[in-house]
Amino acid sequence: MIKTAKERPSGTRSVPVHDERPLIPVKYQHGAVIVLLFLSLVIFFSQIIFNGKTFLGADTIASHSWDNVLKEANAEGVFPLWNPYIFCGFPGYASLTFGGLRIFDISSTLLGGVDIALHYLFLAPPEGWVLGFYFIFGIGMYFFIYSKVKQKLPSLVGSLGAVFSMYIISWVPAGHNTKIAVMAFFPFIFLIVERLREKFNWKLGLLLVFVLHFSFLPAHVQMIFYMYLAIGVYFLYFLLRAFFKKEEWKSIVRTVAVFAAATVLAFAMDADKYLSVWEYNPYSMRGSNPIVQTAGAEKTVEGGLAYDYATAWSFGVGEVATFFVPSWYGFGTTTYQGPLTNNQPLQQNFYFGPEPFTESPQYMGIVILIFAIIGFIRNRRNPFVQYLGIMSIFALLIAFGKEFPIVFDPMFKYFPMFNKFRGPSMILTLVEILVPILAAYGIASFLADRSQSITPVADKKWKYTLGALGILFVLGIFAPGFYKAIYSAFIPEQMLSGKFRNNQQVVNLLYEFFSDKVATDFLFAFGFLFVAFGAIYRHLRRQLSLSVLGAVLVVVVVADLWRIDFQPMDPRPRTDRQEIFTAPDYVQYIKQDTTLFRVLLFENGQPPYDNKLAYWKIQSAYGYQGAKMRWYQDIDDVAGIGNPLVWQLMDVKYVISNTPDSSRVLSLVYNGPQYKVYANRAYVPRAFFVNRYEVASGLDQLRKMQTMSFDVRDVAFFTEDPHLSIEPPTDGAKAEYVHYGLQDLEMNVTATGNNLLFLSESYYPNGWRAFLDGNEIPIYRLDYLFRGVVVPPGTHKLTMTFDPKSFTIGKNASLGMNIVLLCLLGFAGLDYWKKKKAPAIRQGAPPEENTSRPAA
Repeated sequence: MIKTAKERPSGTRSVPVHDERPLIPVKYQHGAVIVLLFLSLVIFFSQIIFNGKTFLGADTIASHSWDNVLKEANAEGVFPLWNPYIFCGFPGYASLTFGGLRIFDISSTLLGGVDIALHYLFLAPPEGWVLGFYFIFGIGMYFFIYSKVKQKLPSLVGSLGAVFSMYIISWVPAGHNTKIAVMAFFPFIFLIVERLREKFNWKLGLLLVFVLHFSFLPAHVQMIFYMYLAIGVYFLYFLLRAFFKKEEWKSIVRTVAVFAAATVLAFAMDADKYLSVWEYNPYSMRGSNPIVQTAGAEKTVEGGLAYDYATAWSFGVGEVATFFVPSWYGFGTTTYQGPLTNNQPLQQNFYFGPEPFTESPQYMGIVILIFAIIGFIRNRRNPFVQYLGIMSIFALLIAFGKEFPIVFDPMFKYFPMFNKFRGPSMILTLVEILVPILAAYGIASFLADRSQSITPVADKKWKYTLGALGILFVLGIFAPGFYKAIYSAFIPEQMLSGKFRNNQQVVNLLYEFFSDKVATDFLFAFGFLFVAFGAIYRHLRRQLSLSVLGAVLVVVVVADLWRIDFQPMDPRPRTDRQEIFTAPDYVQYIKQDTTLFRVLLFENGQPPYDNKLAYWKIQSAYGYQGAKMRWYQDIDDVAGIGNPLVWQLMDVKYVISNTPDSSRVLSLVYNGPQYKVYANRAYVPRAFFVNRYEVASGLDQLRKMQTMSFDVRDVAFFTEDPHLSIEPPTDGAKAEYVHYGLQDLEMNVTATGNNLLFLSESYYPNGWRAFLDGNEIPIYRLDYLFRGVVVPPGTHKLTMTFDPKSFTIGKNASLGMNIVLLCLLGFAGLDYWKKKKAPAIRQGAPPEENTSRPAA
């Protein structure tokens, strides 16, 4: 007998849809979701908020290294543009290393007030402002998903899935705070774009300008690029669809035009920053090629990063398994407790996959992922769902990087700006945002099925599915060896030997540890899926109310993600950060020297990627920044940072090392318990006169440095002949610093002839100006990286100031655009207020929930 839609399987207790009363009244449900998002963040970060803990990731420490530098800028009353504390000086603002108070950007100042409010909403821990951006991101995801599926439960689950996706939530402990500060506005941008595509509204266009502006402020250019790539593919897909299906296309073109105009206006509001970046780019290692050929140079594109450097963090094709089984490649940073640690818990990074290293897998939640697959299949005719699928696959293929060159290489060679970025796996951020949206479509489609009674065929499929999941879950409890055998078939034990290079006994113990974790992942995966699908099945059979189903799905999704999210977290007492920035003994020793000099720090023979010395106002000849000057990097690549002649050029007076040094160039002056301080016997001052100059190509200059084949006091090198008449200095020639500021300096110089003065300061043509007795003189590039000026006979006052025109022009543009757009925003608000006060004819309330399957 075939049952009709009005019939239901025997034994099913009916709970009519219209008899269900929501746990929370409909008008309060959006507010309840916002509260729930907030509470989820509070609970997850409770150690940070309530227990006085903090995260000490490398990038977090790096950002705090500039605290005192920024205080110095405020004390001097200058906007910090130049950074003299690393790399012999380089553009600090244009390289996005730090920035100052942009009071001329009125709208961002107002946003700063919201930022402070959110910071205190989370009880003001150091990471409070970052949690505020996660809160904004979660709200944006919820309302964007709701605009598509018109149901609150799927929207809530999707927003939680995006916020707590492993890669996205891991930005907090890693200190990658600007990533979430950019992506927090991504769903709002998409929501506005969708509304504009439906119907043009100048007020929405104006709002889009401000939202884009806020996403530009954190200046994580790579995240901004990925955001624009996703929106660009969106426009392209719908244009092509309209063309092939002969559908209406003018609204799409109009939206593209509005979006482009909004981008230009938003850029103008941030012009001071991005004009500076644009100006610096040709001198950055991200905007120019190395002077020497490197491995993979045949694929390197002029004006971009070296191919091998750009693709170092390519996502391995096999790592797709971590979407389902997060421990497949050792997980990353997790806690080990066993024979190797005398059964004591120890957090260690065990990742052994194809990337150089990673802190955690790219895990989006098995429940979210399966719902997303179902969402795509069941809504595959929906154009927006098609876009979500296309963009997700495209982003994944790009993430493979050099592992899948058929997609990555053309992008690297031909797509604008693409070759400026490293770490292809970072684009998986888009996947971890789009997949939860697809998951919401999947849940919404199941809820739509409840409007009809479940058919016998469907009922049988549900029972088979739940039965299979139940069996697989029980296998995980009583026969974990089944999953270990699957793991060993794909990941043999030999893969560990090459990665860890330990004896066989250690490899055996680690492999057993990894196998256990994989078996546990399988157990939890099938357990969570069984509960989630079991709850939906009972809801479809009208045995479970929507409120209870919602509670089950939220708990399952959160538990699935939090089980993984917590593993790499390692919050430390806030006092630990204070200890990190407590001046160590060797710093206290060096600070006794009040002259002008630089130092070099070595750990186990290599300079660390570290800027901590800047916190104590000690200038280093090295440092950590992903966009350092190309000329500096060339010196490091060819001549080497451990080269004594390079030390002379870079004004290195002291070398700090945790290993002993018997070099004749260095003499031990402080023998600390961990670090020793050596004085450079061949030290020369920051500025000195040279006897003559020669002309040599850049590479020849670097080779001469490498072989230490010239005397830095005798000769300086130009890359092009300046046709100067230079005389050797005689007795009485001297150069003394009177003032050395953050981005200006003053010297008293005495020349005995037409003398060439060498300054151990990075040459940068866009902004540095030199004045001799108030008259501007040219600054020359000497010895590949450094500055030089010609001083005529006599005693003079030499000053140099850093005042790039790009910043001045951009600042004025930002202020002007802010005034115009804020006035327009005020007019829009006044217009809205007037219309709201006018009597309105109520045409009926909108439906509370859409119980039909999401439409195109």
